[in-house]
Parts: sequence; structure tokens; C-alpha cells
Amino acid sequence: MRHNIIDFLKESVQKRTSWWLLAFLFLLASMLGWGVRRGSLPQELNKLILTGHETLKTEEIVQIMGIQPGTSFENYDLSQMEHRLTSHPRIKAAHLEKKTDDQLLVEITERKPTYIVNSDGHLFEIDSELKILSMDDVRTPGLTLLSGTFPREKGSMAGAAFKDLHTSVENAFRSYPALKNRISEVSLHEDGEIFVYADTPNSVSVQVGTLFQTEQVRKLYAVLAYLEKERVRPKLVDIRGEDAVYH
Repeated sequence: MRHNIIDFLKESVQKRTSWWLLAFLFLLASMLGWGVRRGSLPQELNKLILTGHETLKTEEIVQIMGIQPGTSFENYDLSQMEHRLTSHPRIKAAHLEKKTDDQLLVEITERKPTYIVNSDGHLFEIDSELKILSMDDVRTPGLTLLSGTFPREKGSMAGAAFKDLHTSVENAFRSYPALKNRISEVSLHEDGEIFVYADTPNSVSVQVGTLFQTEQVRKLYAVLAYLEKERVRPKLVDIRGEDAVYH
């Protein structure tokens, strides 16, 4: 989890040293002096404190919020900026709080990707609620791939076939946690056949059948354990019948 403090005023002074900046600072000092005389100093946003973000970059968050360095707080609606943040598919919750006259605290809670879905020529990151976090912008390595032709609805993966596959894979990983590190992809073909692709310790394709439930998961685990122990390296294993068939 990252924690960033962005000092807009400091960055502005460091990056700009030309003569017109000096003129600008002189003008700003004059305005501030005028403000002091009137008893109403402008409250500019010069420092942004970001916490909670891991996947999103700092620059992306600033862009989503629409922040311009040095702009008066009066020009910002914090509730509107919160809405902008929570409307982003990667962000589950956001809280904004004005800490001082020139500091804004932004607390981000990101959605956690659990699988990558390969469908219709695109790669989607999804979370445990099947919410789509990204399209063709995978930022989390090592996630299991769920492949097939699946519909999407209101920013989420949808359809009975996908939900059944997702539930089956979740149950398999829950029953046999070691499978999660061995299986790189679970694919649902158009004819309803399910194929599992393992790549650790050896690459092998396993034809499961049309169901991926307790009995088939148990067979899959036993087969992968046997291949690893005996150092057998078939290209394809069929576990649809009573016995596993190696090819």
C-alpha cells in the first residue's frame, strides 16, 4: 500500500525558475498582501496526501479528481471528487478530508482482482463480486485465467455459464489450495467441455468434462500429484472416465 504526499507548491518552485515565475510570485505576494489587509487569505490546495492505492498510479488519481495545483479550495466540491473516484472501476471506496487550509487527505480503497477473464479477444480483471476492473490493462500478475465466451452486463461478468465456472474454480481452490499455484488457466469450450491447464511443475492440459465438481477436482489433484511424483510428462490427460488416460 502506497502513501504519497504531493507538494504542488514545492514542485512548481523547483520546476520553474524563469523570469516570468519571479514576476508571478511578485504578483502573488501582492495579492496575498491585499488579502491580509482585507482579512481573507485565499485557501489554495498546495499539498495532496494519498493513501491506500496499490494498483492505480498517483498521477491517475490526480487526473480522476481533476485537481489543478494552486487552485482555491472554493473551486472544489469534495463530494463530487469522491463520486468521481468511486465511479472508477478499480476503486471501491474513497474518502476526502480537508486537513489544513492547503492540504487535502485522500484515502483510497481499491478493488482486489481475483481472476483474469479471456473473452471476446479481450482480457478483463475481475474481483470477487465479478466486477470488471479493467479491459486489456492487466496489472496484477499470477492470477488464474478463465477463458470462454462470456457476456458482460453493467460492468460485471454475467451469464449462468460463467458464474458456474467461477464457482467451481473457487470451490476447487478452497478444497485444494495447492491447485491455485499450479493451474494457470481454466477454459470453457463452446461444446461445454472444460479444460484445465497446469504449468507447475510441468505443463499439461487436462480434459475434465462438462462438470468441474468435487469428484473431478479430486481426480485432477491426484493426477497432478502423480505426475509430479513420478515425473511423467504427458501433453494431455483425460479424466472424464473412471481412469485417467494419458496422451
